[in-house]
Amino acid sequence: MYYKELFYSLYPRLVSYSYSFVKDNFLAEEVVENVMLQLWENRLKFEKIIDVKSYLYTMTRNGSLLIIKKEKKVVELNDELAHETLDFDFNIVKEELYATLIDALNSLPEKCKEVFELSCIEGLKYRDIAEQLNISINTVKSQRARAIELLKVKLKNHSELLFLLLFLSK
Repeated sequence: MYYKELFYSLYPRLVSYSYSFVKDNFLAEEVVENVMLQLWENRLKFEKIIDVKSYLYTMTRNGSLLIIKKEKKVVELNDELAHETLDFDFNIVKEELYATLIDALNSLPEKCKEVFELSCIEGLKYRDIAEQLNISINTVKSQRARAIELLKVKLKNHSELLFLLLFLSK
């Protein structure tokens, strides 16, 4: 009879105490049910305990903290996996965009490609490109503009790359 009275008198308070840690009614009840089950299964050992109430509160606190620790590990692992997945997905997208851009650049006529790379990738001024390639500044401007127009057509289905071309065409 002692166990039943103990259970009914302390159960609601222990659940409330556990809830203060785990912030979930279901988990709090689960913790207390496990504590009370342990008490019942080991009742012969617990007869020597002087203050059963304090002991149950301690077991409830420890059980609650264990649940929090497990939940935190699951959340951290899920966050870590989500972060790794995002990094992985981003790297795939980045590699695909890079390959698409390289293919588009390689499809340009040789002079257009050369002018575009010197102007837009290496950042040389028109005058420097004209001197290096032994062509006029107007030819550099027209070849660059032609390269950008051809790339726009080639990359029409890749808005993220077209966005970059928008800045280059100014």
